[in-house]
Amino acid sequence: MNLSSVLLACAIAAGLSGGFAARYRRWGTALADVTIGVLVAGLFSVVALVVLSLAAGLDRFGVVHFVYLLAVVGFPLASAWIVVPHLLDAERRMPFIGWLLLLSSIALVAVGLWATHVEPFRLQVDEQILGVTGSTEPIVVGVISDLQTTSIGSHERAALDAVLEGDPDMVVLPGDLFQLDPEDIGPALPEFVGWLRTLTSAVDHVVIVNGNTDDAEIVEDIAEEAGATYLDDEIIEVTVRGQVITVLGLSVSSDRDPRDLDAGLLEELRTTTRRQVLVLAVSHYPDPVLALTPGTTVDLILSGHTHGGQVALPRLGALVTASDVPRVVAAGGLHVVDGHPIYVSTGVGLERGQAPQVRFGVPPSVALITIVPA
Repeated sequence: MNLSSVLLACAIAAGLSGGFAARYRRWGTALADVTIGVLVAGLFSVVALVVLSLAAGLDRFGVVHFVYLLAVVGFPLASAWIVVPHLLDAERRMPFIGWLLLLSSIALVAVGLWATHVEPFRLQVDEQILGVTGSTEPIVVGVISDLQTTSIGSHERAALDAVLEGDPDMVVLPGDLFQLDPEDIGPALPEFVGWLRTLTSAVDHVVIVNGNTDDAEIVEDIAEEAGATYLDDEIIEVTVRGQVITVLGLSVSSDRDPRDLDAGLLEELRTTTRRQVLVLAVSHYPDPVLALTPGTTVDLILSGHTHGGQVALPRLGALVTASDVPRVVAAGGLHVVDGHPIYVSTGVGLERGQAPQVRFGVPPSVALITIVPA
């Protein structure tokens, strides 16, 4: 039994224990009965979290996963145990709190079904147009970020097909190609190589950098075998439709803050960039935009990492972005930060490991950015 199954079993048990405690009171005082049920379920949940943390090494994502399952599975089960007998007994009048439990449960179940089984696969194509002074010819740049998967399936192939349908001149992949332990990725390697080779066979220039869930050496091997260009704090120059493009690829390193930029790399960018040259920076984190000085010529930064928050609520927006850029920027799309255009992809995949496999209010996406002369 995997950890997700254990968390689900605990959420079900917590819900049923709370429902039983409330039913045992027989609606003596409706609010008091429900309060007793909540306290029993809460106590069970706390004990379960402590046991799981000690026995299964539950991390913060695991805690969030358990709370999510309590909300969309445990609470509706408890409510059903309390409410259904009253719905079936025409002679007994169900108090207001019973109806409140019923409607809340229906809403939470609907949210759970949408966030788990619909939104994560509702792939969008984000089409943007950006005018820059360094551009001499219109070019289309595709962005596929944060596959963050354990294997290549129909969803990942759909993302690739969606970008290829836009006939891009260049495609960039800003990291998080997979989320697997290095010792477990062996059997899946041919899938990733084949997926990327499909892209390189159709597009002349495919650039990839590593992300924080990747193993950099494995990503480099995949890129080399598939014919893509892997950049590790490097600068290259390519020509597309007669347009000279300087591409800066920033690497993710465990011992470096996402906002830190190598001074030598920036100096090389300044000295090698000429007039009428389009300058693109590819970075997994969007945070390097905060380190660029006004004199640093970068026409567009292409990044991912935030998943657009992965969960966003009306009026509140993205709840967690794991980035220091403004939250509206981290939520995804094309923005300007301190005079530097930046595109942040909401990504194709999901945070995995112990995290709940959900998206809400933030559908997955790929991008087609048309860069035109300003």
